[in-house]
Amino acid sequence: MYIDIYFPSELPVDRDDLEDALDELDGFEVVGAGVGVSGSNLDVEVDASIPRAQAIEAIVTVLRQHRSRGTYLRLSDTGERVNAAQPSR
Repeated sequence: MYIDIYFPSELPVDRDDLEDALDELDGFEVVGAGVGVSGSNLDVEVDASIPRAQAIEAIVTVLRQHRSRGTYLRLSDTGERVNAAQPSR
């Protein structure tokens, strides 16, 4: 499965730091990246042995640890969009 992560243009953390953190997860590999007018993205390949819900939770956890507000995921298997925003406190 592939999960695309989309970031707003005003990302408060360096995208390279997020890429490194995601690459450190077992079974996850950042395989692409891009930038455009409305923001940037990372494309993550997830090993087939990792359950879908666990993959989403792992990526959302990394994003929240880095305070990546305004991000969302797009899942390749369904096209579903998942809000990965930092929860309000």
